[in-house]
Amino acid sequence: MCKIIGGISLCLIYTYYYSYGGDAVNYFISSQTFANVLLEGDYGKFIELLNYKSNNVNDILASNEYGYFMFSPGDYYALFTVCLTIPFTILGFKSMVASTIILASISFIGLWKLYEVFLSQFPALTRQFAIAIFFIPSVFFWGSGILKDTYTLSAIGFFIYGLYQFQILKKRKLKYLLLIIGSIIIFINIKPYVFFALLPGSLIWVFFYRLNRISNPLLKVMAIPILLSALGALVVFSLQYLGQYLGEYSLDKILLKAVKTQQDLIREVQYGGNSYNIGAFEPTIAGITAKIPAAVNMAFFRPYVWDVRNPVMLLTALENLFMLIFSLYILFKVKITTLLSSLFSNPLLVFSFLFALFFAFSVGLTTANYGALSRLKIPCIPFYLCSLFILYYLNKESFRKK
Repeated sequence: MCKIIGGISLCLIYTYYYSYGGDAVNYFISSQTFANVLLEGDYGKFIELLNYKSNNVNDILASNEYGYFMFSPGDYYALFTVCLTIPFTILGFKSMVASTIILASISFIGLWKLYEVFLSQFPALTRQFAIAIFFIPSVFFWGSGILKDTYTLSAIGFFIYGLYQFQILKKRKLKYLLLIIGSIIIFINIKPYVFFALLPGSLIWVFFYRLNRISNPLLKVMAIPILLSALGALVVFSLQYLGQYLGEYSLDKILLKAVKTQQDLIREVQYGGNSYNIGAFEPTIAGITAKIPAAVNMAFFRPYVWDVRNPVMLLTALENLFMLIFSLYILFKVKITTLLSSLFSNPLLVFSFLFALFFAFSVGLTTANYGALSRLKIPCIPFYLCSLFILYYLNKESFRKK
C-alpha cells in the first residue's frame, strides 16, 4: 500500500505541482508512444525502436502519428528505461496512474526479497527492517513511480537476494544466477554508478563470509591480506572488463565524470535556487578523498530543516533529522572500539554499512541540487538504517547498563 500510495503521489506531484512535467511524465509519454507502435501492428518499426543504439528514435517517429519521444535520441539510459516501461503501460491500458500502480506493485517484490535477506540474519528485527526498507517516505515516494530509481532500487533487492542464495547459501540454481545477471544488466543500462557502489561491497560480503568460516585464528589473520588483494584485483578487473558497456562511467573516465556532473548541477540558473556546493575538487584520488566527510554528510543529513524552501523538501529534511539523531544516539552510546568490533561481526552488516557509505559518498559528491539529491540517494537509505538498527540490536545490553 505504501508503494502504491507513493506512486500515485508522485504522479500527482509531477502532474500538478511541477508545471514542466518532469521525468516521470516524459517516461510515460515516451513509453506510450512505443506501445502505440506495437499495438498498431507496426512490428518492424517497433523492432527498430528497440534497437535504439543503432537507429535514431526521432527519425523513426518523425511523422508523430504514434506520439512523441521526450528525450534525446542519444540518451540511452532514458531509452532503456522507456523500453522497460512499455509492458506496464500496456497492462495499464496507457493510463499513467494505472501503469504506475502496476509498476509499484511489481517493483515491491525486489524490496521484499531484500527484507527476507536481512530478516534471515536477524529474525528479531522484523519491525525495524520493515521501517528501514518499506516505510521511509522518500524511498516509497521516489522509488515507486515511473522513474529510473524504481527499477534500480528493485534491482538492488533482486541482486542481493540472488547473491545471498547463490553464493552465501550455495543454492546453485539457475534462477538465482539469472537474478544477478538481470540486475547487473539493469544497473549498467540505467545507472552504472549503482553497479560501481554494489560490486566492492558484494565481494567483501562474500569474502568476509568465507573468512568467518575459518576456525583457526592464525590462518584467518594470514588469509585477510590475501583476500583483500584478490578483492581489489577482482574489482579493478571487473570494471575494466565492463568498461565498453559503462561508457562515461568506465574506470578511466569516472573521476572526470564526477567533476563534470557536480559542476553541471551547481548551475543555479538551470536548476533553481535549491542548489548547494561542497566546493570544487580535482579529478584525482586525493582530490575526491578530501571531500568524503562533506559528501557523506550531504547525502545522509541534508537538507537540514533550515534549508527547506518548499513542502517536498520539508519531508526530506524531517527524515534526515531522524537519521541524524539516530546516528548520534548510536555514536554516543557505543565506544568506538565496540562499534568497530560490532560492525565487522557480521558479513551482511559489513556489506550493508559499506555500501551505504560508498553510495552516499558517490551521490553527495556528484550532486549539487537538493531535489536531485533526495531522489538519487534513496538506494543507500534502507541499508544505512538497517545497519543502525543492527548495531543497536547487537549493543542493546550495553545501552541498558549505561
